[in-house]
Amino acid sequence: MKTQVGFEQFAALSLFVVSVLFLIYELISYYPNYINEIRRQALLVEAYQISELLINDVGEPANWNSLNVKRIGLLDESLNITNVVSILKVSYANDICNSDYNRFKTLLDLKNDINFVVYLEGNLIANCSKAVGEKIAKMSRIISFSNKSYGEIIIWLY
Repeated sequence: MKTQVGFEQFAALSLFVVSVLFLIYELISYYPNYINEIRRQALLVEAYQISELLINDVGEPANWNSLNVKRIGLLDESLNITNVVSILKVSYANDICNSDYNRFKTLLDLKNDINFVVYLEGNLIANCSKAVGEKIAKMSRIISFSNKSYGEIIIWLY
């Protein structure tokens, strides 16, 4: 008996091979976008964690200043109310960040670069950044200060 390959079998095999190759091409072209989105989401989660640490932690020690800090936290230790930030600690954190950016990153245990901005009733009171690349993740939080005023803290990670 001879084996005979008909036109229908050849067409079906060709269609299958083309479909598989197209599927592989689509997966390969989608992969970089997928990886970038995963990285952006991971940075967004980290930005939220940093904002929580800064806003709702007093730091180490609780009454730290620019010289004796082990961990940065902006919560006012005298009131100990959630989201009430000390203006003095914001000033200390800004001084540390602007004088020694790497120390600031170490005190927050950051792997990525950060841009740290604090507004007090619309006026800029702290701004620290190291411009290295495209800002990928932004976390903005409304805060209150110990002097009964309000403000906003913005954290960019890249």
